Amino acid sequence: MLKKICIVVLSLIILVACRPSDSNSKSETSDSPIVIKIGSTDSSSRSTNVWSVELGKILEEKAPGKFQVEVYPDGQLGDTPDLVTGVKVGTVTIMFDLSAAITAAAGPESACIDLPYLYPTYEDWVTGTFENGGLELFNEYLKKQGYYCIDMYYNGMRQVASVKRNYHNSDDLKGQKIRIAQNELNVDMWQSMGANPTPMSWGEVITSLSQGTIDALDHSLGVFNDFSLHKIAPYITLTNHASSPFPIVCSLEWIDSLPEDLRQILEESIHEVAKKQREEERANELKYIERFKSEGAIVQELTSDEVKVFQESVKPVYDKWRKKVGDDVVDKWLGTVPRK
Repeated sequence: MLKKICIVVLSLIILVACRPSDSNSKSETSDSPIVIKIGSTDSSSRSTNVWSVELGKILEEKAPGKFQVEVYPDGQLGDTPDLVTGVKVGTVTIMFDLSAAITAAAGPESACIDLPYLYPTYEDWVTGTFENGGLELFNEYLKKQGYYCIDMYYNGMRQVASVKRNYHNSDDLKGQKIRIAQNELNVDMWQSMGANPTPMSWGEVITSLSQGTIDALDHSLGVFNDFSLHKIAPYITLTNHASSPFPIVCSLEWIDSLPEDLRQILEESIHEVAKKQREEERANELKYIERFKSEGAIVQELTSDEVKVFQESVKPVYDKWRKKVGDDVVDKWLGTVPRK
């Protein structure tokens, strides 16, 4: 009996000794590529998707076998709120969408990125965000809620497409029902500019324009182009009333968990593709305008004097948000605006 017990014990000792150690198991896991699921509701045909796919190729060149990039446009991983939540729970690694999507979760300090006429031109937005500290300031507020913005795609300066007329002043906008994305800052801005802001889900927009439920909508030229909205709403006014970028956002916990060398490669690669996307989308905007004109749309740009009048009209919005977030926060954002 004693001999049998000794044989069993000896067998167990040999089994334990031959089992792979925990460190070896971890080593095998660490050799697996880091899977990056990029989700958006943007169209698969837009430059945002093209350059997200390109990111995978660049990472494979810089760090072969270390990353596996999967890109899911057109809401394949869910609608905007699903993407924002997914970043936190791990079903989405990186997302990009309208800045208002992430600021709704991150808080009003971050929402100041969409203050009206903060950056009245594309060049102002680029300088303010990437040279004057706008990106860092945005992250200061996002990080408090566990998010991290690596960089920003260019969605396009926000403009107005109408079924009725072009808008050059508050009198033109009086009584006009402008479709907006639902958030407090959008409502405040359009009320100050003289319009009747009408929050509405995107799925209702085309029908509502066609039936006259709304008179106009507020969005980027890229969206007007993708949905050929100029054929329904042929009066396009280049107001540049907000920059409304596409922040490229992940979980702060996730990116902090990456090995330092791989994190550096990832961030550098995202900076590379984001810069190229911004340049391409800006060039595309000029093509969109030519398309709209050639197909019968009336495209008009606000003069510098008209912009100044609208800037004056939205001052109450700044006053309200100073009370909401504090003078220091608004002044920090204004500090990123290029001086001329």
